[in-house]
Amino acid sequence: MKNRSSEDKALYSNRIVDNYIKLIKKQYSFINVEELLNYAGMESYQVEDEGHWFSQNQINKFQEKLSELTNNKSIAREAGAYAASPDALGTMRRYILGLIGPQNAYELVGKYASKFTKSSTFTSKRISSDQVEIIVKPNEGITEQPF
Repeated sequence: MKNRSSEDKALYSNRIVDNYIKLIKKQYSFINVEELLNYAGMESYQVEDEGHWFSQNQINKFQEKLSELTNNKSIAREAGAYAASPDALGTMRRYILGLIGPQNAYELVGKYASKFTKSSTFTSKRISSDQVEIIVKPNEGITEQPF
């Protein structure tokens, strides 16, 4: 069996792209989402399928085109901030996160990061009453982009 390059491995959960799509619909409604997905080699049903994973190549193309269409080189940062917004989280998730607090939420990063990416290993641990250490190690053979 032929080895696939890291750019072709399925590494990123549909949840990441789904969050971008929600942001696009709210802030950048002039963008044709189907054309954007088509450029990246993605299908809308894949974005909706909670078990689907996208490759580095697909994510890179999606990011490249979206940055161009929005004229926003920091669109990934904006999407990350949007992911934590009330619009993206929904009422129940916001309520639950409010109950557990930020420190406990950061401690859970190590446990739940694998539901979003297979490109890196995340570990988190409480190092004091008001600090959490998060260590991210790219998996062997994976080269992630700055976004």
